[in-house]
Amino acid sequence: MDNREKESIGNYEEQFDADTMDSDTRKKKRRGKIASRILFGLYSLIIFVLMLVYESVKWGLNKWGNLSIEEMIYTLKAPLKGTGQNMVGEYLQKALLPAVLISLGLIIVCALVRRFKKKYITFPFLCLVLAFAVFLGGIKGGYYFWNKLDVGAYMYNQMHPSTFIEKNYVNPAKTKLTFPQKKRNVIYLFLESMEQTYMDSSVGGHHAQNIIPELTTLAKQNISFSNSDSYVNGAKALTGNTWTIGGMFGATAGLPLKTQVANNENSNSTVFYPRLTTLGDILQKQGYDQTLLIGSDASFGGRDRYFSQHGGYDIEDYLYAKAKGMIPNDYKVFWGYEDEKLFGFAKEKLNNLSKQSKPFNLTMLTVDTHFPTGYWDRNCRSQFPTKYENVMACSSRQVSAFIKWCQSQSWYKDTTIVISGDHPTMNATIQKGTPWDQRLVYTCYINSAVKRDSITRRNFSTQDNFPTTLAAMGVKIQGNRLGLGTNLFSNEKTLLEKYGFNYVDNELKKRSVWMEKQMETSRSNRVDIQQAKGNLPIVKASIAPYTLGQKTATVTINSIKIPKKFKVKSFEVNVSYREDGAYGNTVIVKDPKPGTKVSVDISDEHSQWYIDHYKLKQLYVNVNVSSISNVKYTVGKGTGKVVWSKEESSQATGKTKTTSIY
Repeated sequence: MDNREKESIGNYEEQFDADTMDSDTRKKKRRGKIASRILFGLYSLIIFVLMLVYESVKWGLNKWGNLSIEEMIYTLKAPLKGTGQNMVGEYLQKALLPAVLISLGLIIVCALVRRFKKKYITFPFLCLVLAFAVFLGGIKGGYYFWNKLDVGAYMYNQMHPSTFIEKNYVNPAKTKLTFPQKKRNVIYLFLESMEQTYMDSSVGGHHAQNIIPELTTLAKQNISFSNSDSYVNGAKALTGNTWTIGGMFGATAGLPLKTQVANNENSNSTVFYPRLTTLGDILQKQGYDQTLLIGSDASFGGRDRYFSQHGGYDIEDYLYAKAKGMIPNDYKVFWGYEDEKLFGFAKEKLNNLSKQSKPFNLTMLTVDTHFPTGYWDRNCRSQFPTKYENVMACSSRQVSAFIKWCQSQSWYKDTTIVISGDHPTMNATIQKGTPWDQRLVYTCYINSAVKRDSITRRNFSTQDNFPTTLAAMGVKIQGNRLGLGTNLFSNEKTLLEKYGFNYVDNELKKRSVWMEKQMETSRSNRVDIQQAKGNLPIVKASIAPYTLGQKTATVTINSIKIPKKFKVKSFEVNVSYREDGAYGNTVIVKDPKPGTKVSVDISDEHSQWYIDHYKLKQLYVNVNVSSISNVKYTVGKGTGKVVWSKEESSQATGKTKTTSIY
């Protein structure tokens, strides 16, 4: 081999080595770019997730000023059909959208630095700084969430059970109750979110102006368990009694409405605390004719199950009014029908009940004052700065007028009236700054059969209404206690007077094994198990593609199986823009069969506005059946697409989803 050949081979080897090194370098650069992009994607995800946490918590705390974790868990687990707000749409607008926009801005900054990075300001460094800043926001949001809902304490309380309830509970079934020879009627009027706090300081309230003067006068002229005619007292709301069904349960059973994360039977059960004896149970045994009259769907939160199973109440709710022709079949405002109609129906009901030989218990619940801002009906006036204040003022006038009407009736002399807020409002602004333990629920006893043993200002909770209501009806209670409640007409101390609010409330927050035993946890009572055994109906339904502006949505009953032993009292089809049926409309269907088409009117202004404003993609159908025992079951669900263009319309045809609860 000559020198030229050796030189050529040497050059070739050098070139090969150089090419190999270039190839390795390119591969390393390529891998570096891929790693950089993955890292960039990871940073972006971290930024978005933490901003979403922060914005979600901020939205939730602004919306619900005093939301408890017990209430949140119960609401998530209980049947929600019949509720009144489009939380999903509002969440998308006020939490998700800001999180997306802020995250996008931060990610764009990171991307620009990545593209035009300087020597001392590298992309990883800046992104770490930004991620850390956002992480601080996430910590702040998480901190507020953790502390506001007291998540740590809740977890601790679930792991450290208390025997407080068991030790202090007085079983009504084992307590001697002596009714008067002539039994008195009772009207129990629950006022949605009504507080004593809405009065001004001159009468014990905390509001700048007294926005409920008529209710103030009623309380001053009657009994609120204060120590002065010029001061109005009220009840404190304990854990488990701070939302509607919780408040009604506490006032009539003398207990907190407990729920455990591990126990999901309540939302999927056919029974409601079957081992307890409540006010309704006691009056039923005494031959009372009992009715629950409300302007919303009683199935929300399980109210229909509670009152029908504990006292055999006739459930006369929004759907009942439609079925009986009391309102048009397509009528829907706010949660159902407004309080003006409620009081009108109550007058008619009371006149009919008074003609019977049996004593009666008419339990009512208003709805116009529900958070966030209530319902403004034709009788409301602009007197105060906010809509919610004016709605409260309107309710005060309506209640006062109704009580005056009752007092003019011949049956009034034999009737005790109890007026109580169901719970403090969840509106975060109307009483902002007032400490929670000073937020008192409105309480007023009218035409009581007994007088107070002493005129002292009582420290009491809504649970004390249970025995106090019976006492006001002239019932003598051995020991003056029922449930966790105390007869406020007696000198017996309440649990709050014995132990203090904070101690009692903290004990009620803890897990109670005794309360769990009062719940129904048997699988045999679950709706899905009953369907599988052939004891409950199974329905499959779907909604045809819907175009905004259409008056009705068309539901098709695709299949239906009704067991021979199951006697259907009513068959209802609900269509809503919410999965839980909230703010939807319901049609009562007679004798449905497979293939039956049901037109449900959703042309109301509220539904149309939400569908359009949030550009919703689908509607939901809930199929419910009621048994002859007035128990309602959700036995089928389905969805349908909302169409936004002609192209979508042609594509959507036939593309509806059908599901069954089972």
